[in-house]
Amino acid sequence: MNIYRTSPQQSRERAAREAAEWLQVMAGTPSEVDRAGFAAWVAHSPLHLEELLMAQLVERELASSAALQRFDLEAVLAQATATDNVVPLHDALAAMTVPKSQAGAPAVRWNRRRRGCALAAGIAACALLAGSWTLLQPEVPVYQYASAVGEQRSIALADGSMVSLAPASYIAVRFSAGVRDIELRDGEATFDVAHDASRPFRVHAGDNTVQAVGTRFTVNRLPSGTLVAVSEGKVKVTANGSWLESLWRDDASTLEAGKATVESLGRPAALSAGEQARIPQGQQAMLRMPLEAPNEPVDGKRRLSFRNDTLADIISEFNRYNPRPIVVTDPLIREQRYSGVFYADDADSFLQFLECCSQLQVSRQADRNVVGGRQ
Repeated sequence: MNIYRTSPQQSRERAAREAAEWLQVMAGTPSEVDRAGFAAWVAHSPLHLEELLMAQLVERELASSAALQRFDLEAVLAQATATDNVVPLHDALAAMTVPKSQAGAPAVRWNRRRRGCALAAGIAACALLAGSWTLLQPEVPVYQYASAVGEQRSIALADGSMVSLAPASYIAVRFSAGVRDIELRDGEATFDVAHDASRPFRVHAGDNTVQAVGTRFTVNRLPSGTLVAVSEGKVKVTANGSWLESLWRDDASTLEAGKATVESLGRPAALSAGEQARIPQGQQAMLRMPLEAPNEPVDGKRRLSFRNDTLADIISEFNRYNPRPIVVTDPLIREQRYSGVFYADDADSFLQFLECCSQLQVSRQADRNVVGGRQ
């Protein structure tokens, strides 16, 4: 009796190929059979989950690479096909023995398996190239800019773009030969982007990325998520969270659509002038809405408009304009929702509204205002 054993390396390679397949299946429109097969495959072995996470990480990095975005795969494949000494991958794979279906293995056709193999090989090769390229790059300086509470600040960037920082906002700028990256670490910023097709302009806000070339848009980081509003041109919005992370998240908040359109961010979504989107924290989906008219200053005073917004978001906005912050420690109270229009530098009017029209009470202290439930 012959006993054939699979080496650990062979097992890992097979798991990597299957992980690449499942990424493609689940990123599309999976059927109930696909979902059940995927769940069984993940639960079959810790190695499966490990390789799935690795494949997703590589896919995410490749998707955000400016160099690979300009890579014409179809042209390279066409050139390779015309070369005599290149053997088509599908011919080589067709000569292999098709394995019988195994417990928990992807329930897909063999041609999909071939594409998965090709994808896995391509991801591995591109990852090596991307890693080598990173090592060869000189260190790129990072410039940091911030605005104080109540201060609005305009910044001219090296490429000719302009950034308008809202109060209590903070950005980090990193420009290289291939890309213009800005991280919005806190607050809100409006970007007037100078056109440069060779260098994508990307704004990172937590798990979300907004990319534009020659446009004007605003990004606002709030406790509940990210707001993106486009005044001119177009932007591309992506979310680094994914369907994979939702498998083990028990606290995933539900999207409140209202009159907005709920759209998946499994793939990048385009926003045009006159549109805005809200991307809830930790979600790979966005709510697309018409852009509301901006609140123009009245008598030199900026107004804040809230429409069924969480108390956490509201106090975040007020705290950018007022030196004495509003503090809410109870997480349930922070999720309560309110609507109204208030002067940005008059937080006390909002606190009076809470005392009058809610079940909350306000403790006014020397250095802060504390909001809590009534005793």
